[in-house]
Amino acid sequence: MTDYRVPLAYNTLGDAEMAAAHEVLESGRLTQGARVARFEREFADWHGAKHAIFVNSGSSANLVGIEALVQLSRLRPDLVPSGRPCAPGDEVVIQGLNWPSTLKPLMNLGLKPVFCDIDPASLNASVETLAAAVTERTRMVIAVPVLGNPTHVAELADYCAANDLLLFEDACESMGAVTTGGARIGTLGSASAFSFYFSHHLTTIEGGMILTDSDELADMAYALRAHGWSRNLQLDGFLDFDSGEESGAIDPRFCFVLPGYNVRSTDLNAALGSVQLTRLADMVDARRTVAQGRIDALNGTAVRVPGANIIDRHSWMTTPLLFPDRDARDRGRDALEADGVETRPIIVGNVLRHPLARMLGLADHQRPLPECDGVFKRGLMIGLNPQPDAGDEAFLHEALRRSAGA
Repeated sequence: MTDYRVPLAYNTLGDAEMAAAHEVLESGRLTQGARVARFEREFADWHGAKHAIFVNSGSSANLVGIEALVQLSRLRPDLVPSGRPCAPGDEVVIQGLNWPSTLKPLMNLGLKPVFCDIDPASLNASVETLAAAVTERTRMVIAVPVLGNPTHVAELADYCAANDLLLFEDACESMGAVTTGGARIGTLGSASAFSFYFSHHLTTIEGGMILTDSDELADMAYALRAHGWSRNLQLDGFLDFDSGEESGAIDPRFCFVLPGYNVRSTDLNAALGSVQLTRLADMVDARRTVAQGRIDALNGTAVRVPGANIIDRHSWMTTPLLFPDRDARDRGRDALEADGVETRPIIVGNVLRHPLARMLGLADHQRPLPECDGVFKRGLMIGLNPQPDAGDEAFLHEALRRSAGA
């Protein structure tokens, strides 16, 4: 990363975060404890949600959040749309432009991922592209607002509600984004997942969060994240299964109600998150200002920035760039790299073009995804510093113009 003048990831941890970490280290209370509970409450309140469950990564947030939602549908179908549980072989629609770890929880549960195309102006699935992939076996939709773009997510939520489909938001890249109606991304589905990886809007170095308004789903997630333990459950009786004659022999401090994982985070990570959360609104505002400068620098060129029309609702984790064709993208990428600007693909482009799709049989019988293919062939993205240096941004504007003409 230090070899690049404009890297993909920036360190936003400052003196206040260091002091908070030092306080936790000195306390000796390092694993999941009071600081985790405090960060969860702060994060839920920031979003206007009821529950937040802190885990060790965004991928773990997807793992636990999706499994909690599916298992809730099986345990209490009366609490989910249509009143029908997600059964093995049922389908879940997700856009082809996504991150592979979002798929694994579905396959663990015997569900079938079905891929839909995207709207190239936003990089997100639209109601039109989603509806083209929905069948009578569809039970869930996973919305993926790409890189902070909230476009279409509210409409997808309305479509799911009208068609009795579960909606899960993979909001790992989109903290701070808002819909046209003012709703924060991550609050529109039954549950959502956020990532606090080093390069994301808020960092705990590694970490993630599940957000939900459902008491029952939250209890499922609390148990799943920590070995299936009952110790963090908040509802009396919901997961209090009768174990027959052994009930009296079970130590209530070590009672297990579900087969779970160990994807907890720590008070050290939570302390960083609490400080970062106080800075989040300012950092998102800074991201929007930086993105606008880059969009202005590319005016008059053939390079397009998806989301350029919604600067003040987008939260701009990075800057996505779409070149006219693959050759122009390759020349632009080489020019940027030569200028000291680190680049990478936009997420994975089209997941069906990667070896994992063939290995897992995901490409079988899938419809073509021409717009995802377009991102795969023409797209790349560059990092965005929420603590921008004016000199670096001026340098980058020139580099962007050179890459557009390469």
